[in-house]
This record gives sequence, structure tokens and C-alpha cells, in this order.
Amino acid sequence: MALGEEVLAEALLEQAEKNDAVYDVVERMLATPEENVARFRAKIVSIAETDRVYEWHEASGFAAQLSGLLDDIDAGVDDPCQGAELVMEFFETDKAVFERCDDSHGEVGDVYCLDARDLFLSYATLCAEKDHLASQVFDLTKRDNYGVRIALIDCAEDYLPQPIIMRLITQFRELLYTGGKSRQRDWQRCIDSLEDQLD
Repeated sequence: MALGEEVLAEALLEQAEKNDAVYDVVERMLATPEENVARFRAKIVSIAETDRVYEWHEASGFAAQLSGLLDDIDAGVDDPCQGAELVMEFFETDKAVFERCDDSHGEVGDVYCLDARDLFLSYATLCAEKDHLASQVFDLTKRDNYGVRIALIDCAEDYLPQPIIMRLITQFRELLYTGGKSRQRDWQRCIDSLEDQLD
């Protein structure tokens, strides 16, 4: 603080020229909320379109990039229902991410199962449209091919009332009988988690 704002701003800009992560922080700080949401959506598209492969020793840096997407949401959204929806969009990047990343140390998985879950909860607890939110979570998690989307089921008691949790259990039970055998273990895992939360 004693150095003054101008000196610190110049140092930050100098680092931003050398480091993509610092540049991203500066861009986020200067952007409007709407621009940060647009940045998030552009990065989502970029993740889906790139064919770069991340080896195990690059996973930490990749995890930091993914955390930056969550920071864009956090900096750009005041509406809790919109925020929850954007975090669910983030979860939908799991296929593109895990098919191109050696996450042997679990750092990338932690971004989904811990960081994204926590940001989702910060919005979902305040979202008044609980029925719609539960439907979105159901649609998202019934297609959990990489085991990270269930993080939103495991904390359902923190953002959904018990009657809606019971409805989710019924929906997953219906899938057990109508959705085919290949995913039954995943849906049973969701049922077990939700039932434990009702105890």
C-alpha cells in the first residue's frame, strides 16, 4: 500500500504480459459482469473445440485454467438461478476435459467436485425456483459419464427441500427400470446418496 496504486498497477500489468493466468485476472477485473459471462461462454466453446492433450504434469495448470472459468461466473452473475445454470454448464465440459487430460493426481476432478460444487451451492441455496433447479440437476446428473456431476446430488439437502429430494429419488428409480442397464449403477448411487440425506 505504501508503494501507491500506480506502482502496483504497473507491476500487475507487467506480470500480465508474462503470465496468461495473471492476464486473465486483469481481464476479469476490468470486464463488466456481462463481459465476464461472455468470457466464460467463449472459454467453454474453446474447451470443446480444442484438441490439445494435457499430460499428468500439466494437469495442475489446466486445473487453474478451469478454476478461472468459475471465477468468471462469480464475477459476472448476481442472479442466483442464472449462476446455478452457468455452473451446470461448466459441469457439461467434463467430457471434453477428461478425455484430453491425465488427471492422475485428481486436481482437475477437484475443480468439479469441490470448487464448482461450492460455487453452485452459493447460488442454488438462494435460487427460489427449486422445482426447476431440481429438474436441471436431474437432467445433468443422469448423464454423468465421468463421476463428477454427482457432486451436485451429494449436497442436495443443502439446496433442496425434502419433498423435492423425494421426487428426485422417484425419478432415478424410474430410470433404473426404463433407462437401460449400462447406467444402473450410477443411478443407484444417486438414489443411495439422496436417501442418506433424508435420514
